[in-house]
Amino acid sequence: LELSSPRSFAFPVNCGVASCNYSPWVLSYISSFGEIAFSNCFCFWAQGDGALHPHKVFSAICSNLRPKVRMMTLIANFLFAWSCTSLSLLAYAYTSESMPLQRARQSTPRHHDERPLTPPFPNGPCGGIVITLPRRDLFPGQSDGNNFLSNLGINPFPSLDNIVLPPRDVKVWLPPLYHQNRNQRFPVLYCHDGQNAMEDTSSWTGSSWRLVGALTRLSERNMLHTGTPPIVVCIPCGEGDFLPGISRRHSEYGDYNHPVSEAHGDWTAKKLHPYIMSRFRIKDGPEHVSTIGSSLGGQASLQLVLRYPKIFGGAACISPCFQPGTIAAVMANLVANEEVSTDIMSGLRTFQKQNERKPVSPESGLSEINPSSLRSKTIYIDNGGDSDDTKVPFFDAHDHFTLNDKFWNPGYFWLDTSLQPMIDSMRWMLNQGGINYVYEKVPGARHNERAWAQRIHRPLLALYGK
Repeated sequence: LELSSPRSFAFPVNCGVASCNYSPWVLSYISSFGEIAFSNCFCFWAQGDGALHPHKVFSAICSNLRPKVRMMTLIANFLFAWSCTSLSLLAYAYTSESMPLQRARQSTPRHHDERPLTPPFPNGPCGGIVITLPRRDLFPGQSDGNNFLSNLGINPFPSLDNIVLPPRDVKVWLPPLYHQNRNQRFPVLYCHDGQNAMEDTSSWTGSSWRLVGALTRLSERNMLHTGTPPIVVCIPCGEGDFLPGISRRHSEYGDYNHPVSEAHGDWTAKKLHPYIMSRFRIKDGPEHVSTIGSSLGGQASLQLVLRYPKIFGGAACISPCFQPGTIAAVMANLVANEEVSTDIMSGLRTFQKQNERKPVSPESGLSEINPSSLRSKTIYIDNGGDSDDTKVPFFDAHDHFTLNDKFWNPGYFWLDTSLQPMIDSMRWMLNQGGINYVYEKVPGARHNERAWAQRIHRPLLALYGK
């Protein structure tokens, strides 16, 4: 603080030193301001002997202040002193009792059951590790679009040799326990539309399924028969159009006899899965390999079980968009495994195996049923939409509060209702073959990621629950 006066005087409050000879004059000069803001941090008084007396400078300044300001100053200093005293007492109590409390915490096991299992579940990796598998490793021998023409900007296609399945990176989520026990192996869950599964910011609607958050909560409560969450492989769908007006995603997750969907299934089973098996510690056997998807991704998940029954043992279909070819493939599977006869369309179950499906321990590695039969698989189906008592609202404001720029998310209020007839047809076909499956109806639920996040724990319990 530098004061201008006939006798210029510098008052260095930052260093806490005042010139001894001029201190009384400075105090008188400061007191003449009347309403000066007083700080406890720099209260001091210097006399001729150089001794510092904060209480004297405080009393002198207060005696020259106006009454109201003086009262406010006294109150402020009282509150400051009371706060310091309280903090000192708390610090003493903590230092005297912190060690016993820490010992008690260490000796008492943590119970996560108090945390709510109900959604919304946590977003993000939840303590796990996310590894990005580069496209050059997953699509060997294929171009990633960095060819000569595309670098010049004159190639209308991102890659001429990858029109059917363009290369893409794949993210893999490893549970927190993966690096703690080097000898432990894990089940694996392949997730269609993987960009929407874990992170809100990467989802195309601004809301993800919170799949990893749900797995973490279920594992905390020891509700998984695997003992630990599975490794999650997030497979993103193709972007853009396969042809003008034909979505690439609709082709990759298309009907059973669609050539692009067949190519996508071949790549997942014959290239991606062997790579995952060689790179990570995965349990072998179809009972440890499952797949999950929503909408058309739900159809693609069931197709993997139908096409490659010796690899995939479970499929979770969330609001699935089943098409006629997929339903026909289920019928063909039932007929091939002699679970129904060819006159199934009569609506009568004319043949059924005498031996009912017996539960088999997931850890046994054994199955009493033909692995190509749907009786040996775990199948989950759910959907929202209208019911007799509950209708899907036309507008839901929560669909537009997102963590990215996808505030335009329409919510697709009509879609789950329109998918109901094909879901009923699929259920009827499974019932004819006596296939055990789980079906859940969620009246009033919309057809988007935010709605699926509200019930994502249900398919996970069907696949991995005790």
